[in-house]
Amino acid sequence: MLLTQACVETDDLVTPNVAAPVLILLEGTTFSATSSVSVNSKTFELDKTNILDHNLGIDSIPVANLALDVYVASTRKVASLTTNAEGSANLLISWADLGVEAPKSGTQVRLEFAGTHKSIAFRKYHTIRVQ
Repeated sequence: MLLTQACVETDDLVTPNVAAPVLILLEGTTFSATSSVSVNSKTFELDKTNILDHNLGIDSIPVANLALDVYVASTRKVASLTTNAEGSANLLISWADLGVEAPKSGTQVRLEFAGTHKSIAFRKYHTIRVQ
């Protein structure tokens, strides 16, 4: 019995690599064990119309009314936010709501800010820790 096998060339990736439709800037990484966690997000759409003009460059446009879901451990949604006219949204949450019942120095939690803009889904990861 003779078996043959060959590689098949394809142009498509198994998981397509798509550029994120927005830029999300996150502020707030270290918090005391007795305080709430406060992470501020600013969301922008990047207008690359003038990318080749060094006098103008890329413009950052705030994305208003964008729904953001915040997850812990990729699947547990802990909050839903909506950006304001300036593209900002603030997550204010307790350590307990993040699954940390007894916060102690060095404990870390990875947050995921997820949403969809112009029919393209995105996720932004952000690690916070107890001081």
